[in-house]
Amino acid sequence: MKSTSMKQRVDDLGHNPLKQFPLEKINGPLPELKIGDIIMVRHKKGGPMRFFLRRITNSYWDHTALVIFAKNIEKGYAADIIIESIQYGLVASFRQGVQIHRLEKYLNNPNKYDIGIKRFGFLNEELRDRVRAFVLMNVDTPYYPLYMFKFLLAWLSKRYRKYLLNRQRFSCSGFLQKAFYEAVDWEDRSKVIFRNVGYTPMQLQEITNPSDIANSVSCTWLWNARQ
Repeated sequence: MKSTSMKQRVDDLGHNPLKQFPLEKINGPLPELKIGDIIMVRHKKGGPMRFFLRRITNSYWDHTALVIFAKNIEKGYAADIIIESIQYGLVASFRQGVQIHRLEKYLNNPNKYDIGIKRFGFLNEELRDRVRAFVLMNVDTPYYPLYMFKFLLAWLSKRYRKYLLNRQRFSCSGFLQKAFYEAVDWEDRSKVIFRNVGYTPMQLQEITNPSDIANSVSCTWLWNARQ
């Protein structure tokens, strides 16, 4: 009986390493991803909330995610795994928060999604592991966009300020900003700030949006560059 290679065994399980996803047929083959790579997402049928987000921020993108496990057929990792902080809407509020999925959920649905990929080039393996450790520690953390009026209320009320600062919740882009900020050494934190320097960590968690990441010169485009 002939021996079966890992590549062939993975194929037999239905995970063809040579398979092209529908979105790759439009945008070209995906690059080899790494832990910490940033996934930019556009919801083509995301409803009015995402439409207005793109209009207000003047951006093609309305969502972000992060690679936490990169596909490696030789090691038996048959898919790229991402983590993201998701908001579905009021009806499905119980499903909101930090969740883990396969990148395939976007790659298989070009009628619903488009994606792009960015990367911080200076991150080494240790720093990538730190980023992953931070985001994994926050799985199931609720989605919670912090609006400016809440900061005003926190400034006026010490009681509310304590309540607000104790709520460990994230928007999609604020979640990524916080992860990189906490993972790198303090002297390198300016290298991972998507907006201009001068904001506090709490402000960055509040105000960072997909447009900031798309336009940031701190990280470079790997695939499907759009602002």
